[in-house]
Amino acid sequence: MSLEDWFNKRWYPDKGQGSTLPLLAPLESLYGFVSKSRRDTNLKSPPEPLPVPVIVIGNITVGGAGKTPLVAELARWLRERGRNPGIVSRGYGGRARQYPYQVTAQSHPLESGDEPLMLHLVTGLPVMVSPNRDEAARALVDYHQCDVILSDDGLQHYKLWRSMEICVVDGHRGLGNGHLLPRGPLREPAERLRSVDLVVVNGEPEERVKQQCGDLLEFPMKLEPASWHQFNLDKTSTQSLASGPEPGLCHGVAAIGNPERFFRELRQLGFRVTAQAFADHHQFTEQELQFDGETPVIMTMKDAVKCRDFWQAHWWALEVRASLPDVFYQKIHQHLQQFSDHE
Repeated sequence: MSLEDWFNKRWYPDKGQGSTLPLLAPLESLYGFVSKSRRDTNLKSPPEPLPVPVIVIGNITVGGAGKTPLVAELARWLRERGRNPGIVSRGYGGRARQYPYQVTAQSHPLESGDEPLMLHLVTGLPVMVSPNRDEAARALVDYHQCDVILSDDGLQHYKLWRSMEICVVDGHRGLGNGHLLPRGPLREPAERLRSVDLVVVNGEPEERVKQQCGDLLEFPMKLEPASWHQFNLDKTSTQSLASGPEPGLCHGVAAIGNPERFFRELRQLGFRVTAQAFADHHQFTEQELQFDGETPVIMTMKDAVKCRDFWQAHWWALEVRASLPDVFYQKIHQHLQQFSDHE
């Protein structure tokens, strides 16, 4: 068991039986003090506003909650309505030679990070990466004339000015055991949910999660299988296929924050899944994905972009898309309208 697995088993209660890790209480207090001091400092001296709306989509827990599919879907919605959105990201897992780094179809995930590359390939929109998200956002405005900026993650990156904050909560895992790092999975206290503009819950919230978040879980989101993909010979683009592998035995591969969510989706599609879970952002080698001949290997789009250089014919990528209620998009429209009115 990896250290990540060890913590996840204790951070996220299984049927309500989580661990509070009392020996880590002093470190939790120290983390809370540093986190609050950092936020207070930035609130007292906020960054320079950008001339366009900046919508930050993040979470207050470590691990995946579904924010990246939400970024992709919101980007599509904006483009369909005549806007010119751009996406900024920290580019976790990548190390470019210089920043800000513009993601292209030819980018390598070791430079761009896996999520930024995936976002560029599935949306076709400009994606800019930098540890300094403010720098990346301004580059999108200057070089691409973007009129809306979406930040994939960055809720705690207070050097990035934002006009709207959206927090995503996993309906199954919620806020875990309710403690701050490293005693629990929280990057910020649960009260932070009350200061964001919109709280989106990914999946039907369990009763424990409802008790943690109360009436804040206003906007439900579902991640639904949308299309099957395989990489073309050029390795820089995928072909969207009308159908995927026949339901049956498969190897499910996931190196995301919550791999079990992806495996559940495959089972709901009728697959008998041999689960192959890896640490979030894991960089695959070809040998790691050699299982047993021609049994289909199914992975997330985020993982597929890291495997395109050695892609094989019996491998498949499943793209999921976020489905949200109309009232969510009405809130986004109102925000954009109010921003325009105050210019």
